[in-house]
Amino acid sequence: MEDSVRVKLMVKPNTKVCLFHARKNLLPQFMAGDLNLMLDWAENECDSIIYWRQAKDDLNDTMAHLEQQIKPSGRVWLVLSDASKADIERVQQDIIDYTNLKAGKVIDIGDGEAALQFVVRKSAMQDKDI
Repeated sequence: MEDSVRVKLMVKPNTKVCLFHARKNLLPQFMAGDLNLMLDWAENECDSIIYWRQAKDDLNDTMAHLEQQIKPSGRVWLVLSDASKADIERVQQDIIDYTNLKAGKVIDIGDGEAALQFVVRKSAMQDKDI
C-alpha cells in the first residue's frame, strides 16, 4: 500500500497542523480526528504547516509569515506542482536567503507534486531565546 501524504510528510497524531490550499481529495487523510487541524489559516505554535503554492504567491513573504507560526521544532512544507529540480533548488535558495528557515528534505507526494521541507535555523532559535 502506498504511503499517504500525511505519512510522507511526517504528520504525527495529536499535533497542530495547518493546511493551506490542500487538494480536496487529500483532506480525509488529515481529518481523522487525531489532529488539531486548521484549514487555510495558521496560528502560533504549529507543529506542521503544509502549503500548496498558488500561481499568484509571493513565496518569500508567504514563507516569512509561516515561519512565525511554527514551533521552533516545527516544519513548513511547501508543495510545488510540476517543478523541475532547477525550480526546486531556486525556490529553496530564495527562501533560505529571505527567511530564518533552512531547507530540508524534498519528497515526491504524487500527482506531479513535490513537498519541500523547511525548518527554523538553530541560530534563529537561539536569537529568540535572548
